[in-house]
Amino acid sequence: MGVKREDQSYFSAVCVERCGGMCCDPWWGIISYTMVKEGGLSNLRQEVLKGIKGRQERIVEGYVTNESPKRHLFRSPEKYNVSVRDIKVSGNSLAVNIMAMFAFRCLFLSEEKVCAVHPSILGGEIRPPHCGYMGSLNVKPGEKGYCRVIHAAEGNGAVGQAIEVEKGASSRHYLEGVDTIDEAADRVVESIKVFCGKKTPHLLPQEKKSTPGRNDPCWCGSGKKFKKCHG
Repeated sequence: MGVKREDQSYFSAVCVERCGGMCCDPWWGIISYTMVKEGGLSNLRQEVLKGIKGRQERIVEGYVTNESPKRHLFRSPEKYNVSVRDIKVSGNSLAVNIMAMFAFRCLFLSEEKVCAVHPSILGGEIRPPHCGYMGSLNVKPGEKGYCRVIHAAEGNGAVGQAIEVEKGASSRHYLEGVDTIDEAADRVVESIKVFCGKKTPHLLPQEKKSTPGRNDPCWCGSGKKFKKCHG
């Protein structure tokens, strides 16, 4: 392809001609983090919501152009796919491992899937330092810059198959996602409550049982009035 291997744009033709901007359409921001919940599940939803919102804002604030004034690449996510990966219990404390996936629509990607801030368009680089480095051949899976499509092209040449795998994964995550941060938080809360219901019911909020009136049926089910039974 006439491109030096050490060049970060190596295999860019695969990205442009074969993938068609797939990794930017949508662009997935993925953050895994642990939320520690002490002393039961009181205020659980507020804490879950705060955690998701904080990671979303971190991505939005981190992806800005390298110019003055700076411009944001993203606004709010188009889809939220947030799930509980694991929960560990220690006494009355929960350590909840959460995978937060945000499907963003880049403000600089045209309908034709052309990046308006790509150096090949501008003649210079103003993208964030962690944007657009999907062609590095010196990284391993899980590291920044790794792309299965690029490495398939370098290895056995099964580019088409790798592209289809990536498209399928992106489509699945998108379809499984929800439209609002509130829905995302509700999913996480429900997962935690289901876990606690099975494993740690003592951490669930306890409903207070009201005392029956003197002439109400007794709570024990005897059929007698409360005052003549357990009252």
